[in-house]
Amino acid sequence: MTVLAEYDHDIFVSYAHLDDKGARPWVTALVTTLTNYGSQRLGRPLRVWMDHALGGNQAITPEIIQAVRRSATLLIIMSRGYLQSEWCLKERNAFLNITAARIEKQRVFVVDAWRTERSEMPVELRDLKGFAFWVQDDGAGDIARPLGLIDAQERRYHERLVDLSGQLAKALQSLDSAVASDQENVAPSADAIFIARSTDDLLDREEELYGYLSQAGIERLPRKWYPETSEDAFCAAINADLQRSSVIVQLLGKTRGRKPEFGGERRYPALQSDLALASGKPVLRWRDPRDAPSDVSDTVHRALLEDARSCSFEDFKRDVIELARRAPPMQKARTSGLSVFVNADHDDMEVAQRVAEILADKGVECAWPLRDGSPERVRLDLEENLKDCDGLILVYGATEPSWVRDQLRQGRKILSQRSRALAAMAICLGPPDEKKEIAMALPGLIMLDGRSNLSANALETFLLKMSGGV
Repeated sequence: MTVLAEYDHDIFVSYAHLDDKGARPWVTALVTTLTNYGSQRLGRPLRVWMDHALGGNQAITPEIIQAVRRSATLLIIMSRGYLQSEWCLKERNAFLNITAARIEKQRVFVVDAWRTERSEMPVELRDLKGFAFWVQDDGAGDIARPLGLIDAQERRYHERLVDLSGQLAKALQSLDSAVASDQENVAPSADAIFIARSTDDLLDREEELYGYLSQAGIERLPRKWYPETSEDAFCAAINADLQRSSVIVQLLGKTRGRKPEFGGERRYPALQSDLALASGKPVLRWRDPRDAPSDVSDTVHRALLEDARSCSFEDFKRDVIELARRAPPMQKARTSGLSVFVNADHDDMEVAQRVAEILADKGVECAWPLRDGSPERVRLDLEENLKDCDGLILVYGATEPSWVRDQLRQGRKILSQRSRALAAMAICLGPPDEKKEIAMALPGLIMLDGRSNLSANALETFLLKMSGGV
């Protein structure tokens, strides 16, 4: 491997000296171990610039600014002290100004030494995913501590250092081979995994999964935090990553999670779950076997827990990798050979048959639920149709909205196990005209109005989506 000739240093460490005090300075210890791991990854000594001499009352020197500008990557140790440091601000600006026209933030790595809210961070850093090096111990209330501060051999501390060293090495190798490009516009490998944002009580599990997938060489999304200026902006950003992923993973605990800054009633776990379902990608959810859904009073969050796998986390991690490595078949737009399952309650079976006849005239194979047979046989037939169909239509006519909601919820687990995404999913409104509110909004869900005139025109949007036209 050739040395990055354009740079004097591989990494510039920007930190507040207040965070490196004591008998065993925390930042120095972290950087020392990171250097060892990174050097082993690269197969050559990692060149790290870290100032140990600058005191709180000294002005930042031109030599330091030059060192920042001659560094390939910037490693920020985020803390309260960092946020209040004038010198750290100058270091950050010097690096970002010189890299603004190139690949900028892919060369910036943020280590969260202490728990820091995104809203407190500088605007230019808020969308970076970062590496959480703090933990909230059981029984400690709301008090967090840096990993490795008490025990230098702490397993979680070294797992996250391994992950960080791998990401730094990857960035440096990309620069060194002169093929660095904006990763936001490049589709990841076929086994990319999207990990939904977890609540604080599951942060350790999320980081453990990140490190596990990193060691397996599996691409992970998201790479950054999503904008919360509006629900549309948030959903657009997360949907872009969902479409670039082959598997979606969600870790769930008893905590409902916080509400987004843009407002709304849905909390993060529920919102991300709805977006994942609408994407049609396989979804794996996990909960600790000790977290009983019956102990959760919130009905929405309880339903999520009921859909999650209850197993050891080690078993779950292996299942994630196994599913990720089953590369989904390439999906191509088709105008024939498509199959659609038209699901309807017993009061809307005639509407379902009419929908199926219209689609059959367009060359689309259709099925609807069995009317006769044992409950077990009817259930199995429903599951098989959900597994095999290319598109799904739920008929909402004379039935109650609770039936539609139940079908969407109950179908989640089956749809999440599919090896390919649904081409389209819709709710077809049938008579009578007056309807009670379903009270669900899923991204990508098509609403078809067949209350007054159920014809091919009423199904046109669905047919276009099925054939790849929209």
